[in-house]
Amino acid sequence: MRPRSILITGASRGLGAALAHAYAAAGVDLILTARSEEALASVCSDCRSSGAKVSCIPLDLTSEASIDEALAEIKLIGLPDLLIANAGVYSGRQANGMLEPRAEQNQQLSVNLLGTIQFLDQCAQGMKDRGSGHLVLISSLAAIQPQPDSPAYSASKAGLAFWGRSMAEDLADHGVQISIVYPGHIESQQTEMQVGSLPGLMPAPRAAEIIRQGIDKKRARIIFPRHLYWLILVSNLLPGWLRRRVNRPFRYHVARDDRPE
Repeated sequence: MRPRSILITGASRGLGAALAHAYAAAGVDLILTARSEEALASVCSDCRSSGAKVSCIPLDLTSEASIDEALAEIKLIGLPDLLIANAGVYSGRQANGMLEPRAEQNQQLSVNLLGTIQFLDQCAQGMKDRGSGHLVLISSLAAIQPQPDSPAYSASKAGLAFWGRSMAEDLADHGVQISIVYPGHIESQQTEMQVGSLPGLMPAPRAAEIIRQGIDKKRARIIFPRHLYWLILVSNLLPGWLRRRVNRPFRYHVARDDRPE
């Protein structure tokens, strides 16, 4: 059976908004969170127009106080059947060739890994106590093939994936499923600013549909585009010097400094 209550973090734009729209329907309770309350309000309004009951909760994953406030509000609403941890930020190599600045390294690790784990930990425990639930972690193909143009981002997504794999072992005997999503490039403000090859670039609604189908099938791993995944596996078998030569055409940088939050 499909979940009746769904929580999506980072739902104000991009993939998160597409997932919210994909699940919005009569009889569905949506809990949507994001740091940008203004952008989130627009998505919440659209989802209500589709018939869903929607709760909007501000959430800044770099703030312990914000996480605790959001968790308290979720407790009052009720723990969801399905939680999709989508919130994340990206930095990447700058146009001048420099890698992610220290502040942006810290932000990526705080949002994509540390804050997300802190938020999910209590939700996972609640699902464990209840004996049911489904956690979905949006990682990245960068967790399988670390990107030389975004090392801190790659590390954050790999860390989230390994946290999920570890938790899956603990939760499996308590009726709680964990799915880890490894997507490639998805159209967003982030990809609009990237200069260079973006193989397999996919519209957010299409990515949301693939993820939803994988969730419906209770898949432990949801990986796409599949052809890129297989190319990554093959490239990892190559000697280092040859792998670098093969991957060189796929290098990129961020064109502007005013990157999306």
